[in-house]
Amino acid sequence: MFSPIPFRPAVLAVAVLCAAGVQGQAQAQTRAFDFDIPAGELKPAIDRFARETGAQIFYKADDVLGIATKGVRGRRTEDEALRELLDGSSLTFKRDGTSALVIFRPAAEPGAEQGADAVSALDTVTVTAQRRPEAAQSVPIALTSFSGATLDTYRVSSLQDVSRLTPGLLVSAFSVANPTIAIRGANNTFSQMGVSKPVAVVVDDVFVPRNGAASFELFDLESLTVLKGPQGTLFGRNVTGGAIVMNTRKPVFNERSAETQLTLGNFGAVNVDALANLPVGDDQAIKLSVATRDRDGTGRDRLTGRDQDDLQSRNLRGQWRAALGADVDALVSVDYGEDSSGGRTLSSVTFGDDGDRRTSEVGVPQGFDRTLWGTSAKLEWTRPWGEITSITALRHSKSREDYSGVGANYALLATGAQAVTRDAERVGTWSQELRYASPRLESGHLQAGVFFLDEDGSRRLGQQSFAAKTGALTASTLADQQVRTRSASVFADGTWHWTSTVDLTAGARYTYDHKTASLDRADLVRPTAGFSAQGLRASWSEWTPRVALNWQPSQQMLLYASVTRGFTAGGFNTDASTLAALTTPFNPETVTNREVGLKSQWLDNRLRVNLSVFDMDYRDKQEFVNNTATGILSIINASRATVRGAEVEVAWKPVKWVGLSATYGHLDGSYDRFQIGNINYTGNPLASSPRNKASVAADWRIPVRGGFAVGAVNYGWQSDYNTGAANDPNLQIPGYGLLNLNAGFEAADRRWRVVVWVKNATDRAYILTRSTQVVRAEYLGDPRTFGVTAAFRF
Repeated sequence: MFSPIPFRPAVLAVAVLCAAGVQGQAQAQTRAFDFDIPAGELKPAIDRFARETGAQIFYKADDVLGIATKGVRGRRTEDEALRELLDGSSLTFKRDGTSALVIFRPAAEPGAEQGADAVSALDTVTVTAQRRPEAAQSVPIALTSFSGATLDTYRVSSLQDVSRLTPGLLVSAFSVANPTIAIRGANNTFSQMGVSKPVAVVVDDVFVPRNGAASFELFDLESLTVLKGPQGTLFGRNVTGGAIVMNTRKPVFNERSAETQLTLGNFGAVNVDALANLPVGDDQAIKLSVATRDRDGTGRDRLTGRDQDDLQSRNLRGQWRAALGADVDALVSVDYGEDSSGGRTLSSVTFGDDGDRRTSEVGVPQGFDRTLWGTSAKLEWTRPWGEITSITALRHSKSREDYSGVGANYALLATGAQAVTRDAERVGTWSQELRYASPRLESGHLQAGVFFLDEDGSRRLGQQSFAAKTGALTASTLADQQVRTRSASVFADGTWHWTSTVDLTAGARYTYDHKTASLDRADLVRPTAGFSAQGLRASWSEWTPRVALNWQPSQQMLLYASVTRGFTAGGFNTDASTLAALTTPFNPETVTNREVGLKSQWLDNRLRVNLSVFDMDYRDKQEFVNNTATGILSIINASRATVRGAEVEVAWKPVKWVGLSATYGHLDGSYDRFQIGNINYTGNPLASSPRNKASVAADWRIPVRGGFAVGAVNYGWQSDYNTGAANDPNLQIPGYGLLNLNAGFEAADRRWRVVVWVKNATDRAYILTRSTQVVRAEYLGDPRTFGVTAAFRF
């Protein structure tokens, strides 16, 4: 465990910077771009401006339809170019608190609403799904995207919250150190050092290799996008399932601003968030952000009396941005975080069960603590012949978790033994990406690049077993795992404008992975059962192509069809209990995804309907199984699996003050052929794949005297699913739905806001995971939580 005292100076420093921000905001100035937007209709010109600059733009469709623009050509800043586009239209623009551009028609009467308050169309979210800033609706990829404002409106503070609103995404947890992230059924729960995950987490263009190091506080984000299906050509690490892409808000030149918010809730919750943006001259800016989280436990071990599922978390991020001349933009980021808890509440439902699902009976000290830090440097060099981007990053994480794998203390067991584990790991990663993006020409555009990853990881896994009733030590092992992963890839992806309405996109990536593994396994009870192996080596390589054809019959509609291939690298069973299981590597898994989709906007962009239908074909799918003939737990290749499904997302803004949305996802996944020795799981449903998943949501911002009544409500539901390939009924997770809501008041100038909120309003006892080790036990998600949040802008 750690003390939060070292972070108090950092929090104080940001608080001082927030106070300094009272001096006000100047109009944002951004780096220059080379524009070539022809004269014509204003709306497509604005959309093209957004694609070329990556700016988020909000406007009312009625205001821009039927208006002509003279266009803009030459080198301009964002503000200069937008003024030229709007020249003669009687429209103007301003920047809101998140640096988005709001186009509006000035009110005829003093005091009438302006700017963002007049926008009745749906938000336009800028994404980098194809490594270029583009409007989400123009990208021929299945994705769900959230702006920073939407995340704030619905109080989305974790990836589990994101999953409630995203079809196809499941986020759960076996333990604190091993979250489960599944997209369209693609996931694994492997904790061995050096294994690769089928879902990538990318923060500011930096790939995060371990799920245990990917639990970021979702504060100070510009956008969050969930990409569905294999990402085989554009993202740094090749994955079969998808990617979660998070972009933080960049420092803004010539703008002095600050934000802070305080949250108080039940279970002693105290959260503090603060950020400050400070200009340094005309071409540099610094942004600092701090997030702290403290909460008492929602569970308790009734034998030790210790709190569980509590939280103490400290996170700090600093960014420096500079315009190094007229053509180069530099961004240097540093982040640090630490968190701890008393572990999870794994509650027995058999031996020792006291009838309270929020208490555990493990009777041994449990706990989790983690520190993680990273730094990255991003350089963007823009020339008339294209843009070159370099991203260099270092990341390091260290974690330790003590937990019982059995849901009851040995004194309560009739037979068997209680297993207790200490899992400690360190991971260091260096990555380098270098890519070229051509200008957007009339014939099309191209991207190409290289990516390198060097990951060095170590893990010490200690496991002990204590005999039922007596507590006698029956087993004690210590596995010292070392794995180094080196990955190199080269990629290219281009779009050809076949006709004025039809685009053909094609790309490919060649990836080469090399892993070196070592294991020292000591058996303290049976010394002769120990073994050691050093310098095990294996390499894999793969071509992963992508082809997409999209047709845009109008500005409001995009239809696309694509075929994409991805792969997840192979590895070694570094948790192996025998030398033979260790020295036999498992192979990569590959998947081919075929998909058709529609993205559309109707009623002057007040109604959005997106849908996709897909078919994913796995080869050599990686699974963790227990061979009952040998008693050996190993990762193996399960041969073949198929996932078919469909997803629908609808958003509607019936009036300017209210937004409505609904989503639905259907998954039908099964193992086509899965027979290893005496194991035959052929025909079983794919693990961690709810067949049905849906959500509905509403938000409002209604003008009242002195400001706005604000709030949101959302309900997310998913059907039951199994957590394992064996389809064991004791590992079935029942379906459930969660209701979250908030309501409050915001000042007319948006300088302050107070909101009361409640999550899991019906206090639904829902299961995150189940255990069948010796006894049947369950781990529940959070109970009802509620509180109040006060936010201020300066």
